[in-house]
Amino acid sequence: MVDLSKIDKVFLFPGITDMRLGINGLRNNIPDIENDCLYVFCNKTKTSIKIIEVNDYGCWLYQRKLFKGKFMWPSEGEETAVDKEQINWIINGISLVSKIENSGQKLVHKLY
Repeated sequence: MVDLSKIDKVFLFPGITDMRLGINGLRNNIPDIENDCLYVFCNKTKTSIKIIEVNDYGCWLYQRKLFKGKFMWPSEGEETAVDKEQINWIINGISLVSKIENSGQKLVHKLY
């Protein structure tokens, strides 16, 4: 699993991503790749996410597929930085909408 303690930034890519893409295809969607960052993509049905982790040695590709429920995912917008706690919520299938509303955060809330 992703070790968030080693990650500097997390970038969420709203909208639909073709999950048939492998690591090279997904990397083509990333404008400026940085080390120690995560890049997160979601499929059309919001049941699967793929995460690219980039470090000094190369790239890792992680995937999570839900058998029940859906990921809370923004349907449109630009690439957005989220914090480690928020990406942990997404990975674990927890709705960000209620968490963001309760915390008073505005930037990420605008995505939903």
